[in-house]
Amino acid sequence: MPCLSTRSPCFGSPGARPHWTIVQGYAFPFPSHGVGRLAPVRGGSLVTAALVAALLAWLLAFSAAGSAAPQRAAAQVYTGYGFDACTAPSTNALQAWSASPYRAVGIYLGGANRGCTQKNLTPAWVTTTLGMGWSLLPLYVGLQAPCVGQTRLQHISTSAATAGAQGRTAADDAATLASGLGLPPGSPVYFDMEGYRTNDAACTRVVQSFVSGWVTELRANGFAAGVYGSAASTVRDVAALGAAIPEAIWIANWNGIESVFGDPYVSDSLWANHQRVHQYKGGHNETWGGVTINIDSSFVDGAVVSTAAPPPPPPVEPPAGSVGSGDGKATATWTSGSFPSTSVVTLTSTTQAPAPNGYAVQLTVTDSATSTAVTRFGAPVSIHLAVPANGLAPSFSTDGTTWKPLPKLAPGIDAGYTLLGDGTVEIATLVPGFFGLLADTVPPSRPDAVAGRFVKGALRLSWRGSTDNAGPVVRYEVLLDGAPAARVTGAARRLIVRAFHPGTQTVYRVRAVDLAGNASVASKPVVVLPSKRPVDVPRALPKWAWGLFDFQHHNGPRPAAAPHRPPAWYWDWAAWRSAPFRLRP
Repeated sequence: MPCLSTRSPCFGSPGARPHWTIVQGYAFPFPSHGVGRLAPVRGGSLVTAALVAALLAWLLAFSAAGSAAPQRAAAQVYTGYGFDACTAPSTNALQAWSASPYRAVGIYLGGANRGCTQKNLTPAWVTTTLGMGWSLLPLYVGLQAPCVGQTRLQHISTSAATAGAQGRTAADDAATLASGLGLPPGSPVYFDMEGYRTNDAACTRVVQSFVSGWVTELRANGFAAGVYGSAASTVRDVAALGAAIPEAIWIANWNGIESVFGDPYVSDSLWANHQRVHQYKGGHNETWGGVTINIDSSFVDGAVVSTAAPPPPPPVEPPAGSVGSGDGKATATWTSGSFPSTSVVTLTSTTQAPAPNGYAVQLTVTDSATSTAVTRFGAPVSIHLAVPANGLAPSFSTDGTTWKPLPKLAPGIDAGYTLLGDGTVEIATLVPGFFGLLADTVPPSRPDAVAGRFVKGALRLSWRGSTDNAGPVVRYEVLLDGAPAARVTGAARRLIVRAFHPGTQTVYRVRAVDLAGNASVASKPVVVLPSKRPVDVPRALPKWAWGLFDFQHHNGPRPAAAPHRPPAWYWDWAAWRSAPFRLRP
């Protein structure tokens, strides 16, 4: 969640329901389903009948008052997708994002550790945004845990008593800011408590004291108390607060799961009745309607600030868009014809690399109207892996465990890749799944069309280039009788060799080697045989024969002893001397 003054990422990450579903009639500060929740949540907690009765009476009175003006902003229950950005987007940006599946937006009211300026966040912006059909999720970024891992933050006191007072002060400030923006009584306000050490009991105690002060004071100010935080630390500790447990919880667990239930750190029995938000993906870029915003993605099934007016419907034609992986290493882009209806596209980097130097992402697509997975696309989704392949093989997996190499992009395949000029990989896919760069174990193709030709006694080898599944061929090795004898770069297609066995055959082959060191199968052989010595040549050659041969090859004067008309055997010998080897047909 891009919310803190350090601008560092916040710790964290829903079955989904249609994104335009809004259930009317739930007015916070303390909803009736919240009262009914407290006893089963903590069987040992002592919630007095007087407190419950008072809160319930207040709820009913507020509900009756709010029902007279259905178009005014009020606390509602919204079920669907939401996002938050460090700075409240402009209304023009939100208008463009009506093409997205999101219909709720988190806003940062203030607090000692709020990280971004909020020039858009005014009462007029709130009114306009609500009028456009957006729901609001107010957040307050106050003092953080003493044992928080992030630096340069203002902290809660290590004294439990002081921490409780600080929580009440934060609630008063948040209520003032919320009222100043025109948020009505009963609106939820979530305190953003970033993740902290899970094994520090003293830290846990002061966080619980602070949150207790926040919850009781915010209720007293007429707002519904919520808390945002890491599932493993903040939410774990808040769950143990008994009567001071907040009415709503915003669970940060960046696991890519678009559901508010099933978190391993949070019991499904807690906040079970439209009281949850799950932030399933941290900071990443998404583009809708031509506008890109860096957001955290959440699935909401809980309290928001909204109006009785329905949110804008999804566009008739599912729009084009893009989404980042959150780590800056991958982006998925799609056209308007990719999905049958407006869909939520999630691109999440895997928690464990599929190879020591590898990288992978998971692409999921969910129909936001039916909450069902889209298993095949109408037009390819393009995934750009901005990590140079460097010998790693583009690969695909349906489960993130069993991988197979991706083919190069070609017509008629579900997924294929293209290696770009900068060494990165572009994948086009018609199906969701895991896409990544794994250790390359596939060798290049065998060099084809290998041929040899003698030129002035030397053998010129030539061949057609090989291809590789993970990038270019880095070199070719020329084998002499099966052993490497020479090498050239991957761009070369010929080589001159001069080593031959005088009494037996010489065999040359070529093989390709990729960046990972995988060597192809050796090419077909080029076989060199020694030519037979002409039978009419004398066993002992006269000295003039050598001198005359050199003279005829421009390498010295004509010998005086050489006959004016050399004998026939000389010409046979000279021809053999010029080409003592031949290629086997």
